[in-house]
Amino acid sequence: MDLLIGLLSTALIALVPFLWTRYISRPKVTLEIIQHGGSSSSPGLSAKNVLNADGYIDGDTALRIFELTWRFKVKITNNSDLTAFFPQLIFNPKGPRLEFVEQLSILEPIKPHESILLNAEYNSVEEKIGSERTDVGRQLPDEFKTLGILLIYQNSHDTKSYTLFEFTQKKNTFLRSMPKEYTVG
Repeated sequence: MDLLIGLLSTALIALVPFLWTRYISRPKVTLEIIQHGGSSSSPGLSAKNVLNADGYIDGDTALRIFELTWRFKVKITNNSDLTAFFPQLIFNPKGPRLEFVEQLSILEPIKPHESILLNAEYNSVEEKIGSERTDVGRQLPDEFKTLGILLIYQNSHDTKSYTLFEFTQKKNTFLRSMPKEYTVG
């Protein structure tokens, strides 16, 4: 009987670390979006302008088309001692999408305490009077109120983990399951 209890105790002691590493222990990967400049250019006047009595458009009050570009650095950091495998980014389907200059490789793991910097842009067009145009260096697009990014990654035992980054709160939330609003289909 003592032998049986000893064997069961040994098996239980060996099982706990296995279960811990397989189901509970996971990488902690965070996202950060850092504004990195931008540009605003006017390719011309809007078709909505009307001619004045003299037959021309007043340049000071004319509506112009502005092409706006915000540039960002997306920093992905593994803040743990575990490697994050098969990383991928998914945007909130109801929010805006950043266009990445470089892509995050799903086949390249994020090593412990490693950071990856990705260049990204957001483009928009507006029609405004020149003095009222958006200052891309100081103002973010209104659409960013719904900007959310979900980072999916796995531990070495193929257990998936999720980090949800909400732009307005500048907060990372670690999840064990995919949020319903990010599920495709």
